Amino acid sequence: MNTLLANAVAAIRLGVEDFQSTDNARLISAVRNITAGVLLLFKEKLRQMSPSHSGEVLLKERLRPAISKTGQITFVGIGRKTVNVQQIEERFKSLDVYVDWKRVYQLIQLRNDLEHYYTMASFAAVQGAIADAFVVLQSFVTVELNVEPLDLLGESTWHALLAQSHVFEVQRAACRSELDKIDWPNAVYADVVAEIRCVRCHSELVKPVDVDVEDILSLDFQCTSCGEISQFDDTVGDAIAAAFAGETHIAMTDDGDPPIVSCHGCGQYAFHLKNVVCLLCRATLGYTECAVCGDALGPEDQDNRGLCGYHKWQADKDD
Repeated sequence: MNTLLANAVAAIRLGVEDFQSTDNARLISAVRNITAGVLLLFKEKLRQMSPSHSGEVLLKERLRPAISKTGQITFVGIGRKTVNVQQIEERFKSLDVYVDWKRVYQLIQLRNDLEHYYTMASFAAVQGAIADAFVVLQSFVTVELNVEPLDLLGESTWHALLAQSHVFEVQRAACRSELDKIDWPNAVYADVVAEIRCVRCHSELVKPVDVDVEDILSLDFQCTSCGEISQFDDTVGDAIAAAFAGETHIAMTDDGDPPIVSCHGCGQYAFHLKNVVCLLCRATLGYTECAVCGDALGPEDQDNRGLCGYHKWQADKDD
């Protein structure tokens, strides 16, 4: 077993040991180690796919063109720095290597949140990370590395991942079943519900306190892991940001329209442009087109008394 693969296996095994420890302080270490192990396995795949005598070109962050003995242009890897997560994703897509990136990014996001925003990790949040890691590993190790996970990671580590994944998925399914009972007013909430987490411990094991409410804005949510009860604004507000983070990033880089913008009603970034409604306060547009030129009006124009920005400026200037 080469060094990169050995380090990946060691990190995952250590992460499982951290999780099984009675010391809660090691839960953060569990997420950190398991995440590192998964990313190292990805890098191992790139190393394996790199042509011989190319300086592990697919693994390296920097590439340099070279001319082969036959006169062909090739690329070789230079330096010691290896690819980052975004580069791994890009190269895998180009090379037709499948990874469940949604679960991977959930794992990375939890690691980042635990390192920067949470002083302690909840057992259920880490259990959820292990469940995500299990699904990713089961597919990637078997299909892309062409080895059985049991053989690669060892019986005790793989069975521990399997057991925790099963237990967590049962609990997650029960909470999702309760969330599905809510009479959500729009299909777009399906993406939001998938991102609901506890505002205190970041666990996915969140369910509504009571689904029989006249207005969804009065919903309260309870974390079955730490017991925290949170209001609609806090719980759904965080989920909205997470649900549209990817689309928002793409819009920023491609200079396109973001999926959500600041709402004129509540001031939060929760106004869904496609559905023309705020997903948080349910505000809609009172004015949809300029009374002078007929241009479409958005949330940012609602205080202009039915005018677009230009004609509002003209009206103010004439006053």
